[in-house]
Amino acid sequence: MSKLTAGIIIIGDEILSGRTQDINSNFIAQELIKAGIKLNEIRVIQDNIDIIKNTVLEFHKAYTYVFTTGGIGPTHDDLTSESIAKAFNVKYCIHPEAFRVLKEYYPKGEFNKSRQKMAMLPEKAELIYNPLTVAPGFKIKNVHVLPGVPDIMKKMFKSILMKLQKGKPKKICTIETNLYESTIASPLSKIQNNYVDCFIGSYPYFDYIKKTSGVNIVVSSWERESLKEIINEIINMISLLGGKSSIV
Repeated sequence: MSKLTAGIIIIGDEILSGRTQDINSNFIAQELIKAGIKLNEIRVIQDNIDIIKNTVLEFHKAYTYVFTTGGIGPTHDDLTSESIAKAFNVKYCIHPEAFRVLKEYYPKGEFNKSRQKMAMLPEKAELIYNPLTVAPGFKIKNVHVLPGVPDIMKKMFKSILMKLQKGKPKKICTIETNLYESTIASPLSKIQNNYVDCFIGSYPYFDYIKKTSGVNIVVSSWERESLKEIINEIINMISLLGGKSSIV
């Protein structure tokens, strides 16, 4: 099991309302697995100072790394920076370096009060630079604070990832079969019991257009050097039950 753990906090009423789809957590999750960092929790919360503050503190204490997305823009409902300053009991103020970067970016006369709000951060926070629109994120303790716009967030997350301690990547393999879950449930359970250092999950799929169905069996492990033995046993089990299988 990876000793490095992570939690993701997705902040935004627009996510909870269904108006905006969260794709940030999926991207971060995939990158963390490749970096050998075990993602333990994803939580979506509203734009509320107390909720953000309490959630950040909870995650800060529980995980090696914490990543938040959303709520660091120029509008009145962007409350993340202020909330995190309150969480760690530090001053919420103009960050000199953030102010300089933003002021240099905007044409003369366009760095208005709303845009200056993006330079309001927890005092002495470490900036996470933004190569696209320059409005920075920041790091305080083990909490990395990122924007909600996916294209910007991805660029900034990549720069963070280079600096993080990494573990051994999680090994994952997916086996597709045309058998039903009810057919493979019992023998698959026996295989799982024989390999306690891995996780075997089964996920049915239905394609109504192609009129096909089956199960994707996902084998994963943080500990094993190879999944070959388990994969072969599952493929043999499927064959004995009269099914077809392929690694996808």
